[in-house]
Amino acid sequence: MRIILLLLVVVVISILWPSDLSIGACPEDTVDSGICDTLYVEVFPPDTLFVGPGQLVRVPIYVTHDIPNSEIDSIPGFTIPLCYAHTNETKYCSLSRYWNNTTFSGSSLPRSIFRHLVAGTDTIHNWFMDIYDLVPENVWAHPDIYLWWPSSCCLNLISTTQPLFGEGSRVLLATITFRVEDTMTICLDSCIWAPSLRLAFSRSDAVSYIPRHNLPFCFSFSCPKRGDFNADCIIDLGDVVYLTNYLYRGGSPPNPLESGDTNCDGVVELGDRVKLGNYVYRGGSPPCSP
Repeated sequence: MRIILLLLVVVVISILWPSDLSIGACPEDTVDSGICDTLYVEVFPPDTLFVGPGQLVRVPIYVTHDIPNSEIDSIPGFTIPLCYAHTNETKYCSLSRYWNNTTFSGSSLPRSIFRHLVAGTDTIHNWFMDIYDLVPENVWAHPDIYLWWPSSCCLNLISTTQPLFGEGSRVLLATITFRVEDTMTICLDSCIWAPSLRLAFSRSDAVSYIPRHNLPFCFSFSCPKRGDFNADCIIDLGDVVYLTNYLYRGGSPPNPLESGDTNCDGVVELGDRVKLGNYVYRGGSPPCSP
């Protein structure tokens, strides 16, 4: 009986175990025997709040890649077609070339897909910007982003010589920027870019493959709570009037009450009215920030 069970185990293992270990590790790229190449699409920052019409929402694209065989497995090209849809269809959600240019330097850099992302004092380095900073001539031959209004774009990056995309975990490849008019949910997914381009990484031996990815990816951004007392998703004069009426004229309290604590000291009082007034009228810092 034991011999029969042992034979059954051997048969099952022989069926399930891949004959090619590299294929078993990363079936998307048959020469990749290390960490599987992966594409990540995210929103930055992850807790994005809607602060008013014309808000910019940044979507960074990251790549994880290792190089077990640099002569073959290095990446000289990316094709990343993305289609997007959004809720709240009566409001605009635009992906324009103005906010998604391919500049490496100059006055247009803050609107470039290659800019660095800054959150507070932390900087997330963009690989393309880093190599440009070291050697300005050392840029990819045809970096471009094609926009197909109103529902898709194609990020097409090609290097005909050097440098090739290096090894790294979650390296920032590029950032696309949406301009939105109201609160909504945006969903992105890979698609076929007319007539035949589809999501693909290219190897140095000219073989293309579809990497692993986290698509489809959806994100929402909600109304601010601190300071938005009248719940219209915008902090403006109406909120100053609302807080003034509550503090001095017996008006309704903010709902929830903590949304009135704009300086985050634990109580709703005159200091919150001053904080909000400075933000609305004098260009002061937002609620609950220094």
